[in-house]
Amino acid sequence: MRCAPYSRVSTDKQETENQLFQLRTCAASQGWEVVAEFVDQGISVGTSDRPAFQEMFSAASKRKFDVLLFWSLDRLSREGAPETLQHLNRLTGYGLVTKGMA
Repeated sequence: MRCAPYSRVSTDKQETENQLFQLRTCAASQGWEVVAEFVDQGISVGTSDRPAFQEMFSAASKRKFDVLLFWSLDRLSREGAPETLQHLNRLTGYGLVTKGMA
């Protein structure tokens, strides 16, 4: 399966490498091929107007990957339960599997 990790940190002083390392390790343990990585750094998740987040949805709609990996749900979205579920349902509607680590 083709997978794409998504990681996000709130400030430019934080690093995404720890999240990405764990996501890559998870992908490798499942035998999945990492075909893209989406990283938003220094951006709040209070909005879905994040460059890598939007790029990820564009790639998902074109079925460029099969599984979206994210470190934890709050790394994907903090917009509230209804909006977060909407994002997950949208991805599922594209035929993708979503998998959080935590």
